[in-house]
Amino acid sequence: MKLTVDNVSYSYRTKYQTVNAVKEVSCAFESGSFYALIGKSGSGKSTLLSMLAGLETPESGSVFIDGADLKALDVDRYRCETASVIYQNFNLFPLLTVLENVMYPMLLQKKPKADAEKRALETLERVGLGESYSRRLPAMLSGGEQQRVAIARALATDADVILADEPTGNLDGENTENIIGLLGSLAHEDGRCVVVITHDPNVAQAADSIFRMDSGRLENGEAE
Repeated sequence: MKLTVDNVSYSYRTKYQTVNAVKEVSCAFESGSFYALIGKSGSGKSTLLSMLAGLETPESGSVFIDGADLKALDVDRYRCETASVIYQNFNLFPLLTVLENVMYPMLLQKKPKADAEKRALETLERVGLGESYSRRLPAMLSGGEQQRVAIARALATDADVILADEPTGNLDGENTENIIGLLGSLAHEDGRCVVVITHDPNVAQAADSIFRMDSGRLENGEAE
């Protein structure tokens, strides 16, 4: 699986100004590797990640998944089957249990409920949340536990691409270390393409490659 960004630009327009968030960015991300996307706030990292996820469409240039332009694909299906997004604020459904949150995207994929439940329990176990957590609501969990649920949800769909926006931003040192280990194992053991936005030097240091953004551009145009 290869995710390719070809000369992509994107601007936000308000009543008073135009913000050139991403400017002529080209780069590539491959399966089996863990990438860190770093830079100051406002450098364009989140906008680039949104385009990788198909949440935003480039004004110019294209994002390709194995040679297919995302503009020509069903992006809802792409996010359901190919690319999973892990958000900093978790984006868990507050009225669904932990188990139901992890099952939800699999049910969207039309997997049988029994199979989805089995897979969800296995994945929760992998992220260190045993069956005793499965019936809890998100509000009953710590921030670190909620983040692990969000990662389990991304894992359970067997998505080839994992896109994470500041997954350790609100976590303590121990939980940060656990999340870094999980993201690394997704790339190196499961063979997935993992792209993480981060301000945390520990996360960046653990990545195989680092892309550094500044004022909407990749500083060197290629990973460190």
